Amino acid sequence: MNTMKRILSSLYVYTLLAIITLASCSNDEPNPLAPSTGNPDISVSEFVFDKDGGTANFTVNGGTAFVRSEAEWLSVSRVSGDKHESSFSVVCEANKGEARTGQILVNLEGAFTRIEVSQAGVVTKPDVEYSFRTAKAVAKDMYPGWNLGNTMEATGDGLAAETAWQTTRTTREIIAYVKAQGFKSVRIPCSWDIHSANGKIDAEWLGRVKDIVDYCIDEGLYVMLNDHWDGGWIEILGFSKSADRYEAVDEETVVGKIDRLKDIWTQIAYTFRNYDEHLLFAGLNEPFQEYNLFHDKHQQLTPVLMRYNQAFVEAVRATGGNNAKRILIVQGPSTNIDSTVKYFSMPTDEAQNALMCEVHYYSPWNFCGGTGDYYWGKAQGDSDTEEAMEREFKQMYDKFVVKDIPVIIGEYSAKWRDLSSKPGEDQAKHDASIKAWFKAVNLYCGNFGMIPFVWDINVADRNGADGVMTIINRKNLSVFNTAALDGIKEGVTESKWPY
Repeated sequence: MNTMKRILSSLYVYTLLAIITLASCSNDEPNPLAPSTGNPDISVSEFVFDKDGGTANFTVNGGTAFVRSEAEWLSVSRVSGDKHESSFSVVCEANKGEARTGQILVNLEGAFTRIEVSQAGVVTKPDVEYSFRTAKAVAKDMYPGWNLGNTMEATGDGLAAETAWQTTRTTREIIAYVKAQGFKSVRIPCSWDIHSANGKIDAEWLGRVKDIVDYCIDEGLYVMLNDHWDGGWIEILGFSKSADRYEAVDEETVVGKIDRLKDIWTQIAYTFRNYDEHLLFAGLNEPFQEYNLFHDKHQQLTPVLMRYNQAFVEAVRATGGNNAKRILIVQGPSTNIDSTVKYFSMPTDEAQNALMCEVHYYSPWNFCGGTGDYYWGKAQGDSDTEEAMEREFKQMYDKFVVKDIPVIIGEYSAKWRDLSSKPGEDQAKHDASIKAWFKAVNLYCGNFGMIPFVWDINVADRNGADGVMTIINRKNLSVFNTAALDGIKEGVTESKWPY
């Protein structure tokens, strides 16, 4: 009798435990085939990780939730939970294969859903491989060019940087309007190091740059994407250990900058590996351009610059696929024509005929960017101005273009000024000078097989006699500086490409 009681008692306990266990399971893990009783209130709907993986967090409001990773490369753990909310930590492993997707199952009292997770991969061969023409063949189709200035190179936190120096977020409509004005290519000055943490470029920033690149390419435009001033991490501090006074860099500094430059361009190159010849990379912007530090050191610092240029080329080529053939652009010393002609040599490249050389042009400076000189050109009474410009451009033609190395004038412009506050000055004469200067740049560039990119900062205010370098009002989709744009169009129309 006692034995029977013990057996019945044990059965009762086991049955009770089973009921409790089943109840617990029914409150936690759902049957994926069963209908959900609602949609849990979750702080995120998806996670996006780069190839290196990382961690993230999310919260489920309304009680203690159950979660489960449905991908072996994802792990999820509870951080806290009570009747009000539950918080969880997600760990994503590094990915050495192709891009992948997974899900995290979330259940709160029978209401369940899934968080989508995607992760970039390391791809050694692009999904699509394109044929690339030579740099010389592409150059003619890029002429003339336009700069998306003061935009993606501006300083600022995260995506807010895009409108830190000008107020208009870039749209497809803006790019379409740029194309409608006759431009064939867009230079996107861009910062990367200031948008990095622990050496890794912010994925959201990369995505935004990619959006703008796509706007341009969807319009059939060529795109020149660079690493701009970017806080001066290499453009200044790669040539002087101090930004306040010149202090020669040592070997350790140069090697460190090379490593960082390669790291940045490896990340960029992988992101854009599936793009065709319409996308070109430019390693730097204006190396050691800071006048007070470097104006008398161009020859001395050119060997250091050439090491950086070589590192850029090697980093991009090492990513393979389309990047093994992509056209790359390297910068001359201080992007100065005279110094580039005198001191500069192109890097070696395993690709054939896939390099271009970049210089900038703001000459004569007092007219273009300084003060007090409002007129230019023989028609305005100056002497030897057109001939001086033509001689400078011909130097680049003779050293590079005739050797099948196209030349990029990555930036050029002259300030358009309002002279109404300057008694005795002639506004019409100034406007005619602006038109003549822009026409001459584009005419001689076209005649010598060079691609000029006009600098445009999207500030629709001449600021009196100080002037401004703006061509297009992006906000209103209108032409701000008609004199300059008319000059560009006339110069392009009258030029004769040399091949």
